[in-house]
Amino acid sequence: MCPQGHGGVRRDYGETANEKVNNLSFSLGFAMVTVVIFIGVFLGIRPALVVGLAIPICYGFTLALDFAFGYTINRVTLFALILSLGLLVDDPITGVDNIERFLRKKGARLADSIVAAIAEIRTPLLMSTVTIVLAFVPLAFITGMMGPYMAPMAFNVPVSVMASPLVAF
Repeated sequence: MCPQGHGGVRRDYGETANEKVNNLSFSLGFAMVTVVIFIGVFLGIRPALVVGLAIPICYGFTLALDFAFGYTINRVTLFALILSLGLLVDDPITGVDNIERFLRKKGARLADSIVAAIAEIRTPLLMSTVTIVLAFVPLAFITGMMGPYMAPMAFNVPVSVMASPLVAF
């Protein structure tokens, strides 16, 4: 009942929250598909397939840790995943691009070319990952009302970005 004595429901926060989570879930899926298509058009099918596999692996790892540490799928979690999408596809794209560059060199064995290509970019990829993680970890130390609200952002972005070089290597 409404406080004024009228019948009916004035505001259903569960329905509103569900609608917003569904919109963000759709946005996440749309962003993933768009990134894979964009990479396929401009870099080729092989890089698109690698990135298309890297995204669900990184997100699967991140969501498994979310579950293990008691985080729920909510608007902040989904926003963190959308935000990290651009960051986590960078490592596989760089890896595939460098491998293709090494494969164009004549006379080198396939395995040697792949190992050399990844060895060349290992340190820069790790340093970029550390930089991103260091940028988001301070969000975990926010106090007051915003602390619990920002905690999924401080957890999900670093975890998904740390999974990215592992998948790329």
